[in-house]
Amino acid sequence: MLDIHAIRKQILYDTMLQQMYSLNYVWMRMEGLIQQNAPEVYGSEQYYQIFEDYGSEEARRLLKALGLPREKISDLAKFLKHSHWAIFENVEIAKLTASSFRMRTLDCSAQRAAKRYGLEYYDCRTGGMRIRNGFFKGINSRAQVQRIFTPAEARPEGRPDIISCEWLISLE
Repeated sequence: MLDIHAIRKQILYDTMLQQMYSLNYVWMRMEGLIQQNAPEVYGSEQYYQIFEDYGSEEARRLLKALGLPREKISDLAKFLKHSHWAIFENVEIAKLTASSFRMRTLDCSAQRAAKRYGLEYYDCRTGGMRIRNGFFKGINSRAQVQRIFTPAEARPEGRPDIISCEWLISLE
């Protein structure tokens, strides 16, 4: 087993980042494979449940690793700063009220990858919602996620093109 305590922090960071990129690459390839070879499964409830399970599992593991409080909206934002979104993406978090914040992904890597593969966009509407629901509800069951927009949907007026998607996270 890799002795992570004996590795310099920068090397450990670079190694783990590359591992995360590998996971993301395989995830996207598996989605394509399912879409092509199992169209009856692609987009089904069973398919999207895996997305939600991923979000829930990530939340469970971060709760265990970080031991942070999880009652306030600011607590949810702290967990988000340790999530896979923060590893892969340039995520902008803006507190809106005492019980809500906005989550934006800037220049999304999945959207860039879709263009490289000749697609107009990567459709993350339903999957993105399910992962976020699993993640935020896994931290606090009162969490609510609302999609403001994702690719293919009309961008709200005044949003710069660099914003790939936007979500409202709140505690009810």
